[in-house]
Amino acid sequence: MKLKEKIIGALSILILSIIFLVAGYIINHNKEEEYKEVFLDEQQYFQSQNSKGNGENENTENKDSNNKDSENQENVNDSKIVVDIKGAVKAPKEYELKAGSRVRDLIEIAGGLTPEADEEKIYFSKILEDEQCIKIYKVGEEVLDSEIEVEEQQEKGTGAVDSKGKININKATVDELMTIPGIGQVKAQSIVDYRNENGKFNSVDELTNITGIGVKTLEKLRDKVDIK
Repeated sequence: MKLKEKIIGALSILILSIIFLVAGYIINHNKEEEYKEVFLDEQQYFQSQNSKGNGENENTENKDSNNKDSENQENVNDSKIVVDIKGAVKAPKEYELKAGSRVRDLIEIAGGLTPEADEEKIYFSKILEDEQCIKIYKVGEEVLDSEIEVEEQQEKGTGAVDSKGKININKATVDELMTIPGIGQVKAQSIVDYRNENGKFNSVDELTNITGIGVKTLEKLRDKVDIK
């Protein structure tokens, strides 16, 4: 009997040990799964917060960029120039127009051409400048040599360098712009193209609208260029 009782007791202890081991394994396994779920939830939360933060930063940067472009455009739209027109137009006199206006706009506001106007001598798409005087010639009327010289000087950018050696980016030619350190032919041509499409620069800061000219480059150019 004693042997049988010992065997039964040993089996009971073994069975209980197995039960405890299995129960411990199940409990630990469940805890690990809970930890994994919590970890994944936290990881997803932080990732979503980072994504949200990056999105907000990108939106802020885009808004700042859009605001800057809008401000520049508003400055261009709000700027005014005063130009004289004389010759074969219906109402020759001084007119105030928006910066960036062209000869065709000036002719229109002046009532249009008279029948004797020589359209072959009109540069309709030319962008007007402040204090400029446009002469509309009649058919058969000769162009004075002095007026031709003035037009050639304007096209060549004469007077683009001031007494301090600064380059006027509203007047300078491609060759003159290329004399500025850091401005090669491509950037110089881009500056002239931008000026032709949008009118005069209202601020040196508008140079950042040119591809390849960022804030750092602008700071290097600031004491070398001017707009007047």
